[in-house]
Amino acid sequence: MPEIVVACRDCGQIHRAGAGLPRRRWLLCRRCGARLWRLASSEFAVPLAFAVTAAILFVLANTFPLFDISLAGDGRSARISNGAVALFEYGDGISVVGMLVAMTSAIIPAFGIALIIMTLARLRATARDGAPPRLGLTGIWRVALHLRRWSMLDVYLLGAVVAYTRLGQLGQVGVAAGGYALAALVLAQVLVEQSLGRQQVWNAIGDPAKYSPAPGDPWVLCLECDLVATRMVGGANRQRCPRCGARLERRRPGSLATTAALTAAGYIFYLPANLFPMLTITRFGRTEPYTILGGVRDLAAAGLWPLALLVLAASIIVPVLKLGGLTWCLIAIRLRSARALRQRTAFYRFIDFIGRWSNVDVFMISIVTALVQFGTITTIEPGPAVASFATVVALTMVATGVFDPRLMWDAAAAARRG
Repeated sequence: MPEIVVACRDCGQIHRAGAGLPRRRWLLCRRCGARLWRLASSEFAVPLAFAVTAAILFVLANTFPLFDISLAGDGRSARISNGAVALFEYGDGISVVGMLVAMTSAIIPAFGIALIIMTLARLRATARDGAPPRLGLTGIWRVALHLRRWSMLDVYLLGAVVAYTRLGQLGQVGVAAGGYALAALVLAQVLVEQSLGRQQVWNAIGDPAKYSPAPGDPWVLCLECDLVATRMVGGANRQRCPRCGARLERRRPGSLATTAALTAAGYIFYLPANLFPMLTITRFGRTEPYTILGGVRDLAAAGLWPLALLVLAASIIVPVLKLGGLTWCLIAIRLRSARALRQRTAFYRFIDFIGRWSNVDVFMISIVTALVQFGTITTIEPGPAVASFATVVALTMVATGVFDPRLMWDAAAAARRG
């Protein structure tokens, strides 16, 4: 059996794992510690069943209300879509946030689940028939993987938990059928991810051993499907991945300039995001604006320390870590520094993973804005900082996505060569 060659997308280290790789539970990069391989826990039938379950739960979560709230004899209920609609009606920059909430909490998750079901169903059918995968399957799976980053139902669920706690301070609130369906949906999505190995789908589409370069041959890593293929010397820019069809590049083109521009823009928007109110609560004619830090203090004053720390971490600490971490990486490349290279790469993986969780506050505001509209008694409206904060989250997520951490290792290697 031919050996399987894998390469680390974080440091660029190549590994010749041998034919026994599929029998290992996981494989870590020997240079930077990144996970290169995770063995699937089941065949495609199991993740397909979880994906179909997720689709059913998605319909339920969007059909029934998340919460019911009662205040002074008046009641309100809200679905997932109501939060996006409520923000969109405010116009200006807040309407853009409404579109972002709609995309990340409803539209993108719906497309993502549908594409996963299509991919797994077709792979299971071809495996049963013994036929090769059908044309177009690579494009479907590539889109599904790109959408996964922006499908934020798990973050939305956490925002719903924070919203439930805040609503409990204003009136009588209860979790409706949609709330339970949302929690079950997030669990089903986790089970889909865990039952699929990192490379199970791509390896079913095309056996990586067929494309493995011989020892000593130039090679290039496909960042779409993680295939290591033989590189055409002098023509890598025109070369396509033999498995997924993506353009093969030795390093992401324009990575440093794009990351630097997005990080600088993130710093600019971070200041108004913390200075201006995120939401405004009007009760019996008295209006109180709340900044991010003010919301943390409000939760702490109510004795809700776990949630206060959660909001503090997601809305203040995480954006600072992302902006600071990207700045650290960019400066280190500029200085061609080899200090703490492995730790720097691990830190990049960390900020790339946690970046999406900063949207907790945005989702929470969309929920409470849709629910708490009781006229002069109590009304909650989004503040001007919502647009700035959502922009910071989006900018830093895109920045970590386009940044190529292998450039840090390239710069350190160039410094050692003199």
